[in-house]
Amino acid sequence: MNIQEYIESGILESYLLGVTSPAESAEVERLVEEYPALQMELMALQGTLENYALQFEQEPPATLKNSVMEALSIEQTNTGKPSLELPLPKESESNIKPLRTNNTWQMAASWVLLALSIAGNVWFFTNWRNSEEKVLALESQNQILAHEGQTLKANYQEEVAILQSPYVKIIPLAGQKDFPTASAVVYFDQTRESVYLSGLKLPTAPTGKQYQLWAIVDGKPVDAGMIDGNSMLIKMRSFSTAAAFAISLENTGGSTTEAGPKGAIYVMGAV
Repeated sequence: MNIQEYIESGILESYLLGVTSPAESAEVERLVEEYPALQMELMALQGTLENYALQFEQEPPATLKNSVMEALSIEQTNTGKPSLELPLPKESESNIKPLRTNNTWQMAASWVLLALSIAGNVWFFTNWRNSEEKVLALESQNQILAHEGQTLKANYQEEVAILQSPYVKIIPLAGQKDFPTASAVVYFDQTRESVYLSGLKLPTAPTGKQYQLWAIVDGKPVDAGMIDGNSMLIKMRSFSTAAAFAISLENTGGSTTEAGPKGAIYVMGAV
C-alpha cells in the first residue's frame, strides 16, 4: 500500500468531517490501526481541524435561540414535524434570505477542507525539507566518522608496527630537578632513522610557549621538532645517531639548532 498516496487522497480529512460512507470509515479505521504513519497523520489533521474551529468560532446572537425555537414550534404545530429552514433574527429578515442547514454545512466544510489542504501542503513541505537536511547532515557526519576511523586505524597499525620492531629502542625521558613529575618516552629506530615521541606528561604550555624536542648529537643539541598536541605517538625528525634526547619549553615556534635550547629543560634521557 502506498501510504503517501492514501494520505493525499483526502480520505482522512473526509473521515474527520464525517462525510465518508460506512465502508470508507471502516477502511480508514482498519488502516489506521495497521499503519502507525496513518495514525500519526490522522492525529495531526484532527489537531489542525480543532485549532481551526477554535480560531474561527463565534458566539451566536442571543436572539437566535428564541427565533429557532419559535420557528420549530410553529412548524411542528402545522405539519407535525420540524422544518429544516431556520429563519435569521428578525432585524435581518428584510435583507437576507434564510439559509438551509445543509448549505451552511457544505460551505463550512469547504472552508475547512481548504484550510486543511493549505496546512497539509505546508506541513509536508516543511517535513520534507527538514528530512532532507537531516539526511545530508547524517551523510556528512558518517563521512567524518569514517575518515576519523580510518585515521585512527592507520595510526594504531603504525604504532603497533613500531613497538613490535626489533630495531626500536625505548628511551625514557625523566623529569629534571625543577620538574620531577614530568616524563616522556622516545622510540628510536636507528636502522630506519625514525624518532617517535609518546607518553608525554608535561605541564600545559603557557600562552606563547611550546615544547621542543632536542637530539644530542656529538655533544650538541640538534632541533628534533616542535611538539604539537598530546597524541599517543608523535613522529619527530629523523636521526641516524644520537646520544640522548631532551625536551625544553620555548617560545612558540621554537629555537634553532645554532642557538640551542633557550628555555628550561623539562625531561632528558640517554640512548
